[in-house]
Amino acid sequence: MNSNVLNQGKKIAAVAFLMTAVIVNAQAPVPPKDPRPGMEKPRPEALKEITTISGTVSKMNSNDDFVYDGFYLNSSGGPVLVKFPPHLGSQITALAGQGSQVSIKGFEEAAPNGEKAFRMKLITANGKTVEDTPPAVPQTPPQEVSVTESGTITDLQKNKEGNAVVGIFVDNTILKMPPHLYQQLGQALVKGAKISFTGFKKPNHSGEVAEKKFNIVHARTISVNGKEYTL
Repeated sequence: MNSNVLNQGKKIAAVAFLMTAVIVNAQAPVPPKDPRPGMEKPRPEALKEITTISGTVSKMNSNDDFVYDGFYLNSSGGPVLVKFPPHLGSQITALAGQGSQVSIKGFEEAAPNGEKAFRMKLITANGKTVEDTPPAVPQTPPQEVSVTESGTITDLQKNKEGNAVVGIFVDNTILKMPPHLYQQLGQALVKGAKISFTGFKKPNHSGEVAEKKFNIVHARTISVNGKEYTL
């Protein structure tokens, strides 16, 4: 066979092989990219077993806005923190005062501070029952009320664990802002410091019962030590 013909055949075969490889690689599936941080799919919640506990109400429990959202129950297994939605506060406090014998259906959960808690689904006392139902939709949505105030820091509100600031007491007002902003302001937020701020007052929602009456303001701007910050 002529050597030129043989070489030409080899070249054609090589080109055909390269074209086939390109086509195969183009059709190969692209491996999925790892999800970006914060874009992971939420894990499905596990089933929660509903059980019944009973005992005597010892004392009420409130959240960081001083609104009742639970109570402590003296049960046969020891003290239990029973949690309920704040909008049921008026019904719960009317049904189950301190010393009341109650029966509660619900499930176990962990409170933010790691404390063992029991999430109420239904409570019965004195032949009456309150069930965990969504809050009623108000016919007229609460209007945001903007405020501009100034005063002296009388205290700093810590969370239940006592390791993070969750509010600033200014006279009868509690000023709220994200925790990381408290950290950034650092030593400027101390008792006796003069501050001024703008923000929106938290509305009073139907059914909530406050342990203490405070004006809760979510800050938009804050001025301290002659410097103003936007949040």
